[in-house]
Amino acid sequence: MAIGLLEADGDGHRLTAVSEELVEDDHSSDEYHLGGAQAAMDLSLAGLPHTLRTGGPGYRTAGGDRVATAMLADERLAGSARAAVEEEARWVAPGVSGAYDWASVTSLTAGGHGVGTLVNALVKEYPALRVRITALPSELRVLREEILDTDVAPRVDLISRTGPVPHGGSTVLVSRLLERLADEDAVLALSEAAGALPADGTLLLVEQTRPAAPDEDAALQHLRLACLFGSGLRSQEELEALTDRAGLRIRRREDVGWDHRLWVLDPAGGR
Repeated sequence: MAIGLLEADGDGHRLTAVSEELVEDDHSSDEYHLGGAQAAMDLSLAGLPHTLRTGGPGYRTAGGDRVATAMLADERLAGSARAAVEEEARWVAPGVSGAYDWASVTSLTAGGHGVGTLVNALVKEYPALRVRITALPSELRVLREEILDTDVAPRVDLISRTGPVPHGGSTVLVSRLLERLADEDAVLALSEAAGALPADGTLLLVEQTRPAAPDEDAALQHLRLACLFGSGLRSQEELEALTDRAGLRIRRREDVGWDHRLWVLDPAGGR
């Protein structure tokens, strides 16, 4: 059944009684804003014809920018996107905590999406761990004020960055970065990460994979990511092909739950 949200009013439109109730619900209007990430996800398929025709991101913001470009400066868009993916990361944080010998890591540089929630879990379990999180300037406030727990924040340095790849340290954790990058950009990002590692460095990659069995939710997420960023959910084999093209060797791979994998990667010429 259709629910009318607007009705004709002379030469324009006005809110119906139902719409007025929605607008007056401060909680809903705060979480769902036309300039936020959820609205962009819901509207993303408007760009599907362009994406199918060109393979590139077809959706544009109200200002005419690609979402990846708009997120560099738009705190509402970037912050709401960060908050949403951090919420999803709660499901895989326990798996990530148990999938690697974190006690052997003295310092960690983390970047990508969902790393705030992962770092919360890691620092609480491994109090000696010192962490740097690199994030877009437009995401820093959300990480500082909404994501990092009060007992974790003092042990985390937040570093502003404009590029996609976190640098620094012998252990680098990259989370759900590739799902927002087209293939060539993903290879470049991984190559830069590999190039920044010391000879004995380790790159840890956490990504959601496309399930082998048909899944309506995964199919919709794939199309949304394609329209927003020109990427999409990749299979495990496709992701591993990208790491190979980037000059990285897979030392180990772990299933961390909810169709997510953690890869332990070395530069191909390393140990």
